[in-house]
Amino acid sequence: MQWWWGHPRFDPSGALFVSPELHAALIQSLRLSFLTMFIAVPIGVAFAIGIFRWRGPAPAGANFLMLFSFVIPEIIIGISMFLFFTYLLKFVHLGTGAQLLSLVTYQVSYPVIIVRARMLSIGREYEEAATDLGASPTQAVRRVLLPLLYPAILVSFVLVFADTIDDFITVRYLSGGASTEPLSVKIYNFSRGTLTPAINAAATFLLVSTLVIALLGVFLYRRITRGQRAETQEMTGYLT
Repeated sequence: MQWWWGHPRFDPSGALFVSPELHAALIQSLRLSFLTMFIAVPIGVAFAIGIFRWRGPAPAGANFLMLFSFVIPEIIIGISMFLFFTYLLKFVHLGTGAQLLSLVTYQVSYPVIIVRARMLSIGREYEEAATDLGASPTQAVRRVLLPLLYPAILVSFVLVFADTIDDFITVRYLSGGASTEPLSVKIYNFSRGTLTPAINAAATFLLVSTLVIALLGVFLYRRITRGQRAETQEMTGYLT
């Protein structure tokens, strides 16, 4: 009897961590989720701020492009990315690199739409007041705008992580081999045969992890916006 993280090999509760294939797939899923989250959200926030400051037809075109990615079926995106990396961007080999680039390209739409909606509700008054008080444009963004955008940024982190960790179609097409297949692909491959406790544990992990991240995001969002809601109610009561 051998042990792995405190679980004996015959214990079904530790099957996910005992199976070498599923353990490697779990690490790959977490790697892709965290990397995508920490790359796509800052890019999306910067892009949303840029769109908000643009003038002319460019913002409308950029918004349409962001919304268009939600309309296209994911299987078309997966096949397109596979052909793109196979025939055009040949120096990016299938595997973690191609999966990460594809996920970032697709997931960047979430922070762009969420943060821009938050900026539209905030308006330009806070930045204008900061600049009138002597702050530079960079200081106004860093010390005034970004703190107001924290709730939207937090929601973007949660959505990108939750949508990436259980992504299946895109990462399956761009997998470079068994070593780069995430947990969702492994579950699909193993489920076509005999179901084992390891598969049940892997599916449960994806479900529970997504639920926990969503609940944690709701808790942190309410905690961050508590002060803002109190200030809004105080100002509303003062005006009335």
